[in-house]
Amino acid sequence: MSSSKIIELDETNTCKICDNALAKYSCPKCNILYCSLNCYQANSHLECSESFYKDNVFEELKFDKESPESKEKMVEILKRFHDRNLLPSADIDESFGEYSGFSIEDILNFDPGESDELDSDDEDVMLDIGERLQGVNLDDAEKVWDKLTDSEKQDFVAFLKSEDVSNLIPSWQPWWMVYNSTLVEEVEKVDDYKKDCPKICSIKDFSILSSKAPAECVKYNLINILTAYAFTTRYFNGEHFEFPHQAVSCIVTISLTMKVGQVFEDFETAVKSVEQECINSDWIMTDSENIEIMRQDIERILKGPKKSEPKFYILCALSDINHLLNSSLKETNEAKTSDGFSKLFPNHHFPSVKLEQPDKIKTHIKRIDYFLSYTNDLFES
Repeated sequence: MSSSKIIELDETNTCKICDNALAKYSCPKCNILYCSLNCYQANSHLECSESFYKDNVFEELKFDKESPESKEKMVEILKRFHDRNLLPSADIDESFGEYSGFSIEDILNFDPGESDELDSDDEDVMLDIGERLQGVNLDDAEKVWDKLTDSEKQDFVAFLKSEDVSNLIPSWQPWWMVYNSTLVEEVEKVDDYKKDCPKICSIKDFSILSSKAPAECVKYNLINILTAYAFTTRYFNGEHFEFPHQAVSCIVTISLTMKVGQVFEDFETAVKSVEQECINSDWIMTDSENIEIMRQDIERILKGPKKSEPKFYILCALSDINHLLNSSLKETNEAKTSDGFSKLFPNHHFPSVKLEQPDKIKTHIKRIDYFLSYTNDLFES
């Protein structure tokens, strides 16, 4: 796929109606710059656009009414304007009355067979975007990007520059928010919550990994890792597997147990350390609300989904970290060779992240395997 030239918006080429897209046209009546038919028909420009259309329609009505070519042209014009609701029915009836050979039904059923001139951009007529994206994996940014026209790509870039996109994305609801305090459950709903939880990976017996009994600090080191995980998954709005390298770096950055093997002696110190590392980071943005939610999250994870399964959420969280670490080890050839979406938006959201090297990631995987075994065989809340 060839790369597309992205046009920077400035005062000379920005739509003067919506003020956030590339202007492709100018109004023939008032000369205002605009980007699309929707903007041309906007309320702020309605008086001018209606006036222009009506002037053209009434001018066309001066054609020889006996000429079949004139009648056909008139039908096409009226049909086009009526469909856009730019010409009220009363105006059509009044102006079209002398062309008694055609009914309003004829007009409404007429198909001009060509795209509107206002929507053309000196390109071939393109299929509707829904048809173009049919069969395309919408989670694959490269393939979706490849299906867009140059105009749509430019509009997308302009939109990113003019909007806070995060406001348009619904907040992720973590899987660990479910807790059942009742002793009696409906049989068919006993494990409903598990379908949204990460799949627990294979766990070795702790005795295979270590012949020594774990120290008391292992419990709090685990809490430090889980707290970092809870913050990271919220930070990435549940889409941490879309950015595995950056998500792994986030966990390692704010968990000193993962980063440098630091030991913690109590719960508060383990959690407070993550808070401080979030503040110290030059690329992680946080505030008091994020910190408070993080504390609530770690408590929920440690509590589990119900009294009979207190370790379940811990095992899910550690397994999710394990899957994330393994995902970050996979080859990234597509990102390296792409000249499409990835090339245009390289590390757009995380420009200052220092990514973990493969040998480090393998060490992290061994550490998580250890904590999985510890939790499954020995952990007590």
